[in-house]
Amino acid sequence: MESILSALSNEIRAEILKMLSMGGSLSFTEIMERLNMAPKSDAGKFGYHLRTLIDSELIASDEATGKYYLTLLGQDVASFIYGVEDAIRRKKGEMQVRTSSLTIEPFDRKKIVQALIREANVPRKLAESISKEAEERLRKVQVKYLTAALIREFVNAILLEKGLEEYRHSLTRLGQPVYDVTSTIQNASYVGYYSPAEVHSLAGDSVYEEYLLLKVLPRTIADAHLSGAIHLNNANYWILRPADVQHDLRPVLSGKLAADPNGSIAPSHHAPKTLKGALYAILNLVKVSTELVSNSQALPFFNIFLAPYSSGMSDDEVKGALRDFVYLLNTIAGCSVPVAVQLETDMPAFLSDAPVGDTEGLKYGDFHDESLRIARLLLEVMGSKDGSGKPFMNPAIFLKIRKKTLVAEEGCSCLEKACEMAGKWGTPYFVNQDLSWQTENVAYNASLSRLDSAWKGSELGTLRTGVLENITINLPRIAYAAKGNDDLLLERLRELMEISKEALTIKRQVIRDRMKDRLLPLFQEEVSGSPYYRVDDSAGVISFVGLPEAVQFHTGLDILDDPLPLNISKKIVESMLEYSKEMPQLRLMPSYVTFEPAAHRLTSLDISSGLANAKVIAPYTEHSVLPLTRPIPLKKRLQVEEQFQSMMVGGHFFNIRLDEPSPTPEIICNQARRIFETANIGLFSFTKDYTYCWGCGEVSAGLNEKCPRCPCSGDRLVKYTRVYGRYKPSRKWSNQEREFATTMQRFML
Repeated sequence: MESILSALSNEIRAEILKMLSMGGSLSFTEIMERLNMAPKSDAGKFGYHLRTLIDSELIASDEATGKYYLTLLGQDVASFIYGVEDAIRRKKGEMQVRTSSLTIEPFDRKKIVQALIREANVPRKLAESISKEAEERLRKVQVKYLTAALIREFVNAILLEKGLEEYRHSLTRLGQPVYDVTSTIQNASYVGYYSPAEVHSLAGDSVYEEYLLLKVLPRTIADAHLSGAIHLNNANYWILRPADVQHDLRPVLSGKLAADPNGSIAPSHHAPKTLKGALYAILNLVKVSTELVSNSQALPFFNIFLAPYSSGMSDDEVKGALRDFVYLLNTIAGCSVPVAVQLETDMPAFLSDAPVGDTEGLKYGDFHDESLRIARLLLEVMGSKDGSGKPFMNPAIFLKIRKKTLVAEEGCSCLEKACEMAGKWGTPYFVNQDLSWQTENVAYNASLSRLDSAWKGSELGTLRTGVLENITINLPRIAYAAKGNDDLLLERLRELMEISKEALTIKRQVIRDRMKDRLLPLFQEEVSGSPYYRVDDSAGVISFVGLPEAVQFHTGLDILDDPLPLNISKKIVESMLEYSKEMPQLRLMPSYVTFEPAAHRLTSLDISSGLANAKVIAPYTEHSVLPLTRPIPLKKRLQVEEQFQSMMVGGHFFNIRLDEPSPTPEIICNQARRIFETANIGLFSFTKDYTYCWGCGEVSAGLNEKCPRCPCSGDRLVKYTRVYGRYKPSRKWSNQEREFATTMQRFML
């Protein structure tokens, strides 16, 4: 005991013990250097200290390496030294820590050890060593008031110095710097956030996006996203929600599926007996699902499933119930998660003989005329103004046209109402259901994703399923690497398809896990022997940006001036479709529709990395196979577009952006008929620009800077147009969306 206490009576000898405890075995020279002792002048004194420690049996030397290490007794004594120092600091009130649980406590090295073991699975011996080194560094910089985040930074720095990067990844802290939070709050309205809840959500978005890239996805996928080879859409919700859902209204309308299966929020309801009750049940479904998907939700066969409830009601009664539904839908869902309502203009064969709920003898085919009436009346409601004179942004109306639509009186009436609505607000979407590649049943969502019955039949391919996620491939990046070689171009495309497939496979398992965790309770509820949301039948969409730019760089030719670039474009898309068919275990679907604007980010990354010409001022093309800002005749655009839509089975959209003066509804209707009858176009729309004045309620054609009726300008004017496939008011436009809205080509019909 006397020998040990004598050895500890000198500060240099105590430091040697602590040093060996932190760093393991060290040589004579290494210990002297770390103690800042000079080899020539201090060697004798240092040797004396070493002999004292050896004589006290606290350290020993390895004959093979000549290095010194702690004995078992030395390890206990070193721990005793740290314990004494900790006690002294606590007594003096030194090194107080503001913890992540918002308390102030004395520094405790053991908590570093516990965190390293718990969060990163660091072996205990290594964790002890790192914690001691962190404590020593903090003591030397004489920090009296610490935060948990600062301690973590010190520990992470030590891990990096030791080459323990994988441990550092698990221990890293997620979140935003103080400057970023301040900037977000100050610039919220400028970038399109108009409520405290929206601003608050950005912090969580940042954390979950970082977590996805650091913890969930393999490094190859995370690096591909960060470098700009691909873009992971909805990264903020990637580990929590699927992108969208195609509902089946029948379980809800029959009372077999409560909108809130936990019974803790929304009241469970009986099977509705009236149209009002049926619409209320659907609203509950939409409200709950708004928190369960990141992009959109769809209500297929809306008018068919509601038709039995409107029998015996007058047009005014039905229209009043539908108007209340639209108002409440916009109140519940707003614009955060848009809702698609799919209207049928003819009775699908697979539903014609399907029974209506638990009723005896009634079939949906018995209510054909009622379904057309509901479709027509909903189009009238959506074509009207709200109380302030503005249009309704929700739901998005998808009118499905079949052959009988163009000859039957009621079907033609629905088409004419939709064209009136298009001429006024530009909001409806037109679906050509009769194209052979659309299959027996096709379902589009408000995100413009697409599902069809080629997967497992009419219902299994579209209902109670959806899109897991969308991954976007940067095609120009592939072209830059291929340097004109077709084989290399397609080889690199396949590599990125493989990366995307791996990411989507992980996403499918993530959603399975969330359903097991009961974070998606409605989707987990059993319907007909399977969960309501059928994960394994849901699709992974792989989209692209920059097709015309990639092909022009690859061939040196313009896609409209020579057949070669058009053929290369088709070969790229065909390769994506062929690859997706090779994966029967995963429902992969190619698309050129992105769930969030990605072109600006990918273009900027290519320019900053020196891959793209720095003189490029326009972002890569997205949501089309031709540049949208370039003046190209409508007929030519149609001819090119129709060669691709049938291959883009995961989503496509042909947008006819109308120029002023606006065409009449009759002209729009004639153009729509020509497309239905002659073009291979599955989904298209007519987009109209208009401006609403908050001062006088005037709606004027075009994107105006001043109200033509009163002196209002600036923030008192709200502009409306379709950006990236979806109508949005200018107050919600990002900078990229603003550029998109104002530079796209317009057409005179």
